[in-house]
Amino acid sequence: MRVPRGALLMSAACTSVALAATAPSPAAAADGPAPRRIQIALINFSDSSFADPAKARSNAQNSYFGKTRSLNSYYNEVTRQATTFKPAAGGEDGVIGPINLDIPAAGCDKDSIYGLTKKALEEQGLTWVDDFDHLSLVFPGEKAGCSFGGLGSLGGGVTWLPSGDGTVDQTVISHELGHNLGYGHQMRIRCEDSDLASCRDTPDHSFKTPMGGGGVAVGLTAPELIHAKWLSDKEAVTVAKSGTYTMRSLHGPGDGVRALIVPAGQDSLVVEVRGGSGTLDDRLAGVHAYRVKNGDFGRGATLIDTTPGDDDTLKAGTAFTDKAHKVEIKVEKSGDGAATVAVSLNGVPSPAKADGESGDGAAPQTGSSERVASGDEDGAEGTGGAGGRDGANLAETGADTTDYLPMAAGGAALLAAGGAFLLKFRRKRAAMARHAR
Repeated sequence: MRVPRGALLMSAACTSVALAATAPSPAAAADGPAPRRIQIALINFSDSSFADPAKARSNAQNSYFGKTRSLNSYYNEVTRQATTFKPAAGGEDGVIGPINLDIPAAGCDKDSIYGLTKKALEEQGLTWVDDFDHLSLVFPGEKAGCSFGGLGSLGGGVTWLPSGDGTVDQTVISHELGHNLGYGHQMRIRCEDSDLASCRDTPDHSFKTPMGGGGVAVGLTAPELIHAKWLSDKEAVTVAKSGTYTMRSLHGPGDGVRALIVPAGQDSLVVEVRGGSGTLDDRLAGVHAYRVKNGDFGRGATLIDTTPGDDDTLKAGTAFTDKAHKVEIKVEKSGDGAATVAVSLNGVPSPAKADGESGDGAAPQTGSSERVASGDEDGAEGTGGAGGRDGANLAETGADTTDYLPMAAGGAALLAAGGAFLLKFRRKRAAMARHAR
């Protein structure tokens, strides 16, 4: 079944409650983030279990830490070799179990699955912070009848993954661990007269990231990389005064400016250039821009779409404005994984720059967003990782979830209720080809 862009089926009202918490701060970009330890727990129910536990353990380990088509292979590439996940100490290669829970599979009681598994791990001496940063619960899904193909606590550390044989799809797992890292579902806004004052929210997703329905054939967006501090100060440049900048592809090789952060009142505008590199962005090219609300690069970024059609790239010669804050961003040149972008602040025209010369008045970006909500992912048909709009799935859930965070030293656990929604999206390859041009 093909669903037109923007089709949204609600399975539950979206609500969220965020409580303050103290959590470990990420490492600075120059030092690289500390590897995050994942404890995978295989679960058996009283009436449903893995038919071949050894095979399930092997499949789960490969899904997370394999050299290809795994969680680790995706994030290793998207962060340019700064691998961020490793097996926790529990079990063999980070996989423990199956743990036998004295509850039936039916009803997919995620809170009981989490609580009983956590208790079982504690009885074996394995606890949050001391032994692992993430807990992934992998269990037989057929009898459970879960309304989701994957579930993740956003900004927390728990994922729930129904699986027949321990295998977890790369798109699903990369999306759910993205929630753990603080990424929400990335949406888009339409601004058809090219001024942000005209922007309206849409039910459409960005399709520029696994968190926006793009699958694992696309990389993370610039706001997401900034949130996780996976771009250095020289790569993510805050514009302090009008200037013209030469930019390179966000996930391409080499050095240079990969993202511009333009202040706009309490918000920021983020500009990136995308182009094919390795397994990423093969069908995604050109300049894109995002509005980031209140400095929340993880949850608060939305794609700025100034076009009425399928092609949402900012082509050479096009511009958009935020008249309220006297900001204009114009694409001077674009092609071959690079672009020249002019930024005007406070009504001051941007001075021209020669090819290859970077902009004036750059200040380093050091901000990071809070991590405070919950999210989930559809693991149903078609989640094999097709990028962009063709074959992309985003989310399927049925009920609110609880966001669990490990206890930080001197801090408290964060609990947040998150709304759930269902989205399935398919696009014709012809439309995707037009978008990539």
